[in-house]
Amino acid sequence: MKRYKAIASIAGITAMSALVTTSALAADQSQSLRDGQRPVATEAAPISPISGQHEQNLFRTSVSLDRKHTLPHPPIDQIPWMPMPEPDAPGVRTGNGVGLSTLTSHDALTGITEELNVNFTPSGEIGGQSIEGDYQGFGNMVDTYDETLESFGSMSLAGGLDSFPRSGNVKLIMRFTDVNGVQRWFACSGSMQDGGVVLAAAHCVYARVPNGIVINDWADIIYVYPGWDGVSNNGPFGQPDGSEVIQNFGYAFGTSFLAGTNYVNNGDFDSDCGLIRLSRGSSRNIGMLTGWYAWAWGGSCATIQSRTYNNFSYPSENCPTAGLHNGRDMYYWSGSIDACPDNQMQLNTGGGNCLDTVWGGMSGSGMYYIVDDNRYVHSVASTSNRTTRGYYCKLWETFVNDMQDFETTTRGASLDIEALRFRAGGSTSVFQGQAMDAGAAVLMVNATNNNPASDGYQIKVYLSTNNNISSGDTLLATWNYNFNFAAMQSVTFNVPAPIIPLDTPPGTYWIGIELDTGADGVSSNNDTDTWDAQQITVLEAHPDLDATLCDAVSGTYYRGETISVTHRTFNFGERISGNVHLEFRASTNTIISTFDTLMEERNYSPLAVGNSIFVNSFVQIPADLAPGNYYIGTIVDESLGLETNLSNNSIADTATITVLECVPDLTGDGLVNFFDVSAFLQAFNAMDPVADFNNDGLFNFFDVSAFLAAFAAGCP
Repeated sequence: MKRYKAIASIAGITAMSALVTTSALAADQSQSLRDGQRPVATEAAPISPISGQHEQNLFRTSVSLDRKHTLPHPPIDQIPWMPMPEPDAPGVRTGNGVGLSTLTSHDALTGITEELNVNFTPSGEIGGQSIEGDYQGFGNMVDTYDETLESFGSMSLAGGLDSFPRSGNVKLIMRFTDVNGVQRWFACSGSMQDGGVVLAAAHCVYARVPNGIVINDWADIIYVYPGWDGVSNNGPFGQPDGSEVIQNFGYAFGTSFLAGTNYVNNGDFDSDCGLIRLSRGSSRNIGMLTGWYAWAWGGSCATIQSRTYNNFSYPSENCPTAGLHNGRDMYYWSGSIDACPDNQMQLNTGGGNCLDTVWGGMSGSGMYYIVDDNRYVHSVASTSNRTTRGYYCKLWETFVNDMQDFETTTRGASLDIEALRFRAGGSTSVFQGQAMDAGAAVLMVNATNNNPASDGYQIKVYLSTNNNISSGDTLLATWNYNFNFAAMQSVTFNVPAPIIPLDTPPGTYWIGIELDTGADGVSSNNDTDTWDAQQITVLEAHPDLDATLCDAVSGTYYRGETISVTHRTFNFGERISGNVHLEFRASTNTIISTFDTLMEERNYSPLAVGNSIFVNSFVQIPADLAPGNYYIGTIVDESLGLETNLSNNSIADTATITVLECVPDLTGDGLVNFFDVSAFLQAFNAMDPVADFNNDGLFNFFDVSAFLAAFAAGCP
């Protein structure tokens, strides 16, 4: 776990001292705890189930009634950028010019709007930074490659969007309703500030009159796409396709916002900072996956200009090179600050070229500096004249104080275990009736300030026809775990490889889990939906029975005798077979078919993939088999009729046996005894041709004499 970092202000040092003297407060984890006195994000070692079982269920056709999740907005790249306001002329300010605005909160669901901390008294410090530092995402997935490459003279495409710090930057899609009741969509950028809080520009959460459209209102809802790859969420017919896997982390959304009051009231760019709360329960605390930035506020211009600043964003405004800013690509640049007018960081840009200027779509993106491997967002992209100047609004003391309260309230003090990112181990293609590769896992997070006692947790694994995992889907397994969650902690639950029901039709499916609803206080986020479900492909696997061995003990046999046959049948197919049916046949050649004489049959249970039936059987030579030389062979098939390769279903011995006729063996059992005498007498009395031993067409003493002579001689 990362150590706390020192802050660059007297007030921060005082706060750290207070942490030492009030450590007991941390145990309470009440909503009043401040930055540095609240739990920081940690990750526990993976755990495995202590008990549970695979469920032997058939595929449930009712899953088709379970509706998939879809997004109600147009494809992302077709949504226009939020117009970036033109900055004031140098020396001219439209607001109060000091950046010490209060914040105003708004809940789009309730419609409640409130100005916060109107009586706040500034500390007198000129700046400070978080003592917690950043959180670099689950698994500490850090890649610093971009941060050493460029300057503010030229942006470059960002790579590795699934690793921090890029993963902490987001594409924002906002919906507003104008004064005429028309819904308007716009796009911005932002950065993760906590597990469930996003930092953006005020003009991204509160729209005044963008492009002359009179809105003057808060967003209805804002969608958040961390590390968006620019590829997914562009479904058919111009609408998002709910079956898409939106990379790199799916999406979240929020309807509760904060913004600088002076921007909301009069458009003051010195207050152009805003926050988005991700809706608990209905959305996802996605920052627990992506990581988030630390914060900094204020500061002298000399200190600011002594640092190197970095910025990731999604520019989408048209620029001189047509198609370059398409709203799909994340760009990066870094360098030094040219000036610090009022509460702004000013960049002297290159003159309106695509890669050297602040453009629309970059609004709200975080500008950060690095100290001791921590990244502190100090300002957000605010205004630009699209040529020579771009401005980033600095965070200020009131803002960061209210932001911390906003984050703490977002976390909450009630336990909420959330299921995120179920992933298969290895291949995501699997044959019907087979187990997936080992290594499946789901991330369980407690994105709250609640520190519960050790407890038991049960998850159920489901197979679904869509990305909405629920108890209406096909139950694959139930597993039980014991764990002692800490506040703001993530842990991987290892999940034994799911087994796909044999009767599952081939096609695209999703596998996910559902946490027992009694495990916490919020059950609506206990299942892994959308990106958190694993998309898989179920293949039509066919069994392939291969008759690989038939070895009859060679020699001379009379009709009716039994013969020892060693035989083996493999299933070299892709799925378990049905019941196996095997026939022994006698053939005059090495091609065994159903036209050959059937000797006996055997039936066996279904044969799993890679397994074999390896048996020594005793098989009777048919009593009516004509004397001669024969190859003994087998033919196999399976009861489901799913085999497509029948070429290897039969095999013959490599050597022949000789079959002779034993004349007095009338019962055909290969023995000459009393039963044959009885059989002769019955046939003789019935004048059955089998009793005409001298072949004269008569039944008399000579036939009896001939039989007795043959009986006395026996069979050689």
